[in-house]
Amino acid sequence: MHNARPLILVAGMQYELNSFAAGTGDLARFRQFRLAEGDAMWDIAGDDELEGALDVAGRRGLDLLPIVLGFGGAGPVLTDATYDWFKTRILAGVEQHLSSIDAIYLPLHGAMATTSIDDTEGDLITAIRDITGHDLPIAATFDLHGNFTDAMARGLDIAVGFKTCPHVDYVDTARAAVEILADTLEGTVQPRLVHRKIRMMTSAEGHDTTTGPMRPLIAAVKDVEGVAGVLSATVQAPQPWMDIPETGWSIIVIADGDELVDRAAAAADELAMQCWQARNAFLVSRTPVEEALDRASLNVAGKGPVVMTDGSDAPSAGSYGDSAVVLAALLNRSPMTGPFLMTLTDPAATSHCVSAGVGSTVSLQVGGAFQPNFYRPVSIEATVLRLYDEPYRSTLPPGMLDPGRRAVVQVDGWLTIVLAERQMSTLDTKGYEASGLDPTQAQAVLVKSAGQFRGFYTDMASDIIELDTPGPVNAVLTDLPFVRITRPLWPFDDDLADPW
Repeated sequence: MHNARPLILVAGMQYELNSFAAGTGDLARFRQFRLAEGDAMWDIAGDDELEGALDVAGRRGLDLLPIVLGFGGAGPVLTDATYDWFKTRILAGVEQHLSSIDAIYLPLHGAMATTSIDDTEGDLITAIRDITGHDLPIAATFDLHGNFTDAMARGLDIAVGFKTCPHVDYVDTARAAVEILADTLEGTVQPRLVHRKIRMMTSAEGHDTTTGPMRPLIAAVKDVEGVAGVLSATVQAPQPWMDIPETGWSIIVIADGDELVDRAAAAADELAMQCWQARNAFLVSRTPVEEALDRASLNVAGKGPVVMTDGSDAPSAGSYGDSAVVLAALLNRSPMTGPFLMTLTDPAATSHCVSAGVGSTVSLQVGGAFQPNFYRPVSIEATVLRLYDEPYRSTLPPGMLDPGRRAVVQVDGWLTIVLAERQMSTLDTKGYEASGLDPTQAQAVLVKSAGQFRGFYTDMASDIIELDTPGPVNAVLTDLPFVRITRPLWPFDDDLADPW
């Protein structure tokens, strides 16, 4: 080691690609969520990987050297310049401090891509290895929805992924990775990474780790971690709306020493086969919108809302939240007793409400602001109830979220819409609450999420209905125009017999 106290460089970039979302993403997406350099990174820490790394560093006598960290949510393919901004700073930090650092920790997501680079995390890890050589230990953490690649496997000593969906183990995942890194620096373990790729993709609705087909798979992962000589085990079910080569589920096992690699490989194969055999359980059946609204109309406010999910327009999976499909259906039927709550991203409509002011009656065209290929606008007459222009604290994703200006408008006294200039997450209830609304007292609530909402809405809901709607986050993957995925791949090749 170079120092009396080991020094670990910390840097990362976190973003989730949706290949079917319109447009391109840039650095503004990261500024909307979280972006910091140097010591300012510690100012944005909280219930995340940075907190986990700080915890281990404090207990194990490590020093952390912050370079840069950005979280940009999910969205369309990024510009090359956006990735170059991160890569330039991270590589400069590694080069500048190479003589003094003892290890590197990379808090990543694993599903980022640009217009010319399909595997940005693999590219970054490879570039770092070209500077450090293979003697410096490198650990990385990943989202459960990351897409682990051969380039990542070649460049990392340690890779640990989330085990929860909704994601609530940011801190624990970082702790696990940095603990292994600390043990490596002390010489008590020799991490060896084993990776098995599975030829399958599944929609995120089935990824909830508290119920459904993912739950026993996560239990099996934890069983593997109980095997002597296994330091960590991870299953990754990638963000499925990535039209890039080499996508598919992964099993990652970290073994302690060369002599245990074969045991780890056998455990990875067994886990992979369990995932493969469960594949049909991940197929999604959604409810037609009219049928769902019929069910919701029978509910009584105060008895727990009917939670309806428009997963195909989920901002957390890369859409813009600009679908008015459910709104159009509501306007074409008899009014409900309400309140019925929903969100909609529309900068022009929001701006019009701000100009009109609270208490005004406005005529608006809403919907399809970003993705006219999927959605069309509808006309509404609404009253402006409240206006907001400040970020709010979110539980999932953790941290401050800034959807820009927001206008809470009401239609016919029962339908309340939160209009926003930028994507507004509904993974948790914080966006509604920060807009003066109480979902627990609603007749029905529209949630634009492809699965993770359950951790925050299940206990309050009288019913949960997943809607059959169009959009870039369509659960029926074979209905989307994939052209670049590596075939054969299930479910696109449903007669595929060999998962390897």
